[in-house]
Amino acid sequence: MTDRVDDLRELFSRLDGPAQFTESQQQPRGTIRSAAAVDRDLRRLIDDLRADGDVRTTLSDDDLVAVVRGFHAGRSDRAVAADLGITPETVFRARMALHLFADTDAPRELDSVLARLRAGDDAAEIVTTLDVSRAAVDRVARLLAARAAARRVNYRYTTEFADLLDGDTTRVDLDRQVWDDRRALVDAHDD
Repeated sequence: MTDRVDDLRELFSRLDGPAQFTESQQQPRGTIRSAAAVDRDLRRLIDDLRADGDVRTTLSDDDLVAVVRGFHAGRSDRAVAADLGITPETVFRARMALHLFADTDAPRELDSVLARLRAGDDAAEIVTTLDVSRAAVDRVARLLAARAAARRVNYRYTTEFADLLDGDTTRVDLDRQVWDDRRALVDAHDD
């Protein structure tokens, strides 16, 4: 069989001429991309999110890039907001639209609010029965909606933002978030 393959290879090379190979498009390992190239790719992802209809914000693409960069740099919503001259709540809403979640988004004291919202209870009823602010209930509701949107696209944008800015360092956190979401879904359906 080897002789036949060699004969065919020789025949094709005589008929076709020298073999031509295309250069690889992938950057070699260890290549550091420029900040402008990363920002361009971040804007492309944000445009894709906008096309999917998940980004509803008045912030510009440059501001959204700053939110993504600030989040991946470990900066608080308050610090990013101060740099952009906007409120921390606006940064939080932008992060939710961009599928960027932090452990501090729903503090433990709001677990009861989270459970009631998952059960489908009315926000006004939750405010009165649990004696929490409407802003806290709205924040948790926005978080739940954003997580559902991120699950619908399999955390595509969360992963791609992390790949652009953090590489593999965020993989563990993302995997934990996915498993937490799956557990929460199972818990909600088992009740």
